[in-house]
Amino acid sequence: MESYAGVVVDLPLKKIDRPFDYKIPERLLGKIQIGSHVLVPFGHRKIEGFVVELKEEPEVKQTREIYRLLHDYPLFDEKMLQLMKWISDYYQAVLINVIKTAIPTGIIGNKVRVKTRRLVRPNITQKEGLLWIEKYKKRAPKQAEMLSFLLKHPNLKLTAADLARKFKTNHGTVKSLEEKGLITYEEIAIQRNPYDAQEYKPGKPLRPTFHQYKAITRIIEAMEKRPGKTILLKGVTGSGKTEVYLQVIAKALEKGKDTIVLVPEIALTPQTVERFKSRFGANVAVLHSQLSLGERFDEWRRIYQGEVKIVVGARSAIFAPFQNLGLIIIDEEHETSYKQTDQVKYHARDVAIKRAKLSGAVTVLGSATPAVESFYRAVIGEYELITLPERVNLSPLPPVEIIDMRRELKNGNRTIFSKRLNEAIEKRLSEKKQVILFLNRRGFSNFVLCRECGYVIRCQYCDVSLTYHADINLLQCHYCDYHESPPHLCPNCGSKYIKYFGIGTQQVEEFTRKQFPYARVARMDVDTTRQKGAHDRILKAFREKKIDILIGTQMITKGHDFPDVTLVGVVIADTALYFPDFRSGERTFQLLTQVAGRTGRGEEQGEVIIQTYSPEHYSIKAAKNHDYDLFFHEEIGFRKEILHPPFSQLINIIIQDEVEKLVIEEAHRLANLFTKRIGPDVPIEVSGPAPAPLARVRGKYRWQIILRSREGELLRRICQEVMKIYYNEQKSSVVVSVDVDPIGIL
Repeated sequence: MESYAGVVVDLPLKKIDRPFDYKIPERLLGKIQIGSHVLVPFGHRKIEGFVVELKEEPEVKQTREIYRLLHDYPLFDEKMLQLMKWISDYYQAVLINVIKTAIPTGIIGNKVRVKTRRLVRPNITQKEGLLWIEKYKKRAPKQAEMLSFLLKHPNLKLTAADLARKFKTNHGTVKSLEEKGLITYEEIAIQRNPYDAQEYKPGKPLRPTFHQYKAITRIIEAMEKRPGKTILLKGVTGSGKTEVYLQVIAKALEKGKDTIVLVPEIALTPQTVERFKSRFGANVAVLHSQLSLGERFDEWRRIYQGEVKIVVGARSAIFAPFQNLGLIIIDEEHETSYKQTDQVKYHARDVAIKRAKLSGAVTVLGSATPAVESFYRAVIGEYELITLPERVNLSPLPPVEIIDMRRELKNGNRTIFSKRLNEAIEKRLSEKKQVILFLNRRGFSNFVLCRECGYVIRCQYCDVSLTYHADINLLQCHYCDYHESPPHLCPNCGSKYIKYFGIGTQQVEEFTRKQFPYARVARMDVDTTRQKGAHDRILKAFREKKIDILIGTQMITKGHDFPDVTLVGVVIADTALYFPDFRSGERTFQLLTQVAGRTGRGEEQGEVIIQTYSPEHYSIKAAKNHDYDLFFHEEIGFRKEILHPPFSQLINIIIQDEVEKLVIEEAHRLANLFTKRIGPDVPIEVSGPAPAPLARVRGKYRWQIILRSREGELLRRICQEVMKIYYNEQKSSVVVSVDVDPIGIL
């Protein structure tokens, strides 16, 4: 009986975003499965694809045969396919792109493969070998010695080169044994494990506090009785959320269940990995972008083959190929890095919740500052809320002092540090304690302006000003990496009155070194952590007290535990506050609360000093009092008033191309299609078309259309309908991207 397969081909085009039927040749019957990676004819070429359907009858009269199977095992199963189809539908992404997001990078195109080692093995019995050695030990002493050694140690992992080196001879001697049929070779797979050299001291569970015990008990109860449940674990900084995670994972292990733990990429430090490896040893795989293609592929294979039961990783680890998933934990669930911003614009938190429901697993969302949408869902009962209101050592949360920088200016202080922050740093240094200074802005100066004509030096390819980096004496674009030398005269009017405005982490570092010349100062931002391992080296030096003052961006706010940090200074709290984005207040509150949580974690009381030009803003007031409820009350009222999430769903559509006229024409054409389809009675609001706030990036002009509705399902369905019409009619080269539930609208 003939069999057929529905194959999604590797052509990421909306017009052909569907399976194509192929006949399964007789030689591949029983080998082709859902998830098989195959090579198929498509038009006049051969192309890779993935099997997503098996059928007895094709939907077309004429079919062509699958050429060959590219891997002898499927790369995903039916349950994972179900999840990927949901992602494709919900986020309006091409299915092949979702598949490529879920499987290890490098699989397509055969850029990564199993690493093997060719080992020498004896090819004769002990008795035959001894007879040969006795006969030839004088004529071929080296060969006899080698064979004798191999017969005594048949399972030793030696290559031909290793063997020749051991007996101080050349490869020809080993080859002679092979030619005589006395030895053979065995290919074995080698694990590329970046943590092989690390030794992790076994850790034991800590005695939980009253609140931790309640949290652990309720999560375990959900795992046993309420599969598919989502729990929001809201715990203040230092409340021991990680210990809760570790103890519920241990329970999942007891029951034979698999666990996925997601952490933000920048928080996936050696300290984080150590917490899990020391408790669960080799049962933990780690997946993140700093691993090489080979290392990531090998970790994925360990998960696939059932060699581990726990994976700790960044966003894409949500696709770990577990067969018996029981628990998904998302630490710092509010983090924006869980949203992918290119190709498939999925949010790992929402994908995790969907995967848990499909698998009968429990999802735990952990944060000191939950996303507004998550907390709202807990308030209305959609999620179960569990709180950890105290730090594990019962120490109070650090007092926060707000410094109004407008008053500092009136009092004649024009420096980066207020008088109060300056004195506090001095005091901590005299006590041999450590200080963290936070500013979420890289570089030395944010923009360069001519005071004569007002000209601002901008990127040639993006609609943004260039940032001055003093260490390399260059103006750089943080969107496309364009750079140029700083001018001595204004390029517009020729004036010599060029001024550098704003501050970044480089300028803070320079000022700190001048102000405290005896202090050991380090900076941690994107520019200082470009090299592999740099991020870890800086944190290790700080932990070992080789650094007195650490200056950094949001990298330093994530999950680090430094007992000797007794002062955190926020240089400017307003950097994200007035972005043209409805989430700017939320991000400000989260960043300030998270960075404040880095202090007072040891035996001594910590202190936080926040410098701001907006002390009256509710985000800053709430951060001062560590008061999430105050922040949420203000923020949810603002969201309700303007009908923003969680009271509506947004879709942001970006139209971009290098030709501005084409972008404008296509944006208006698409907007007209939406207006025509929606009509006056459909509860969907269309904003635009209009230039995006970032109107040009990497040489491409950008226009946007924003769709908003209280009825999310209706909104997504109509968006799909209109986009299908648009793609079918599209003749221009413009790129149109659809972002469902955008985290920003820049």
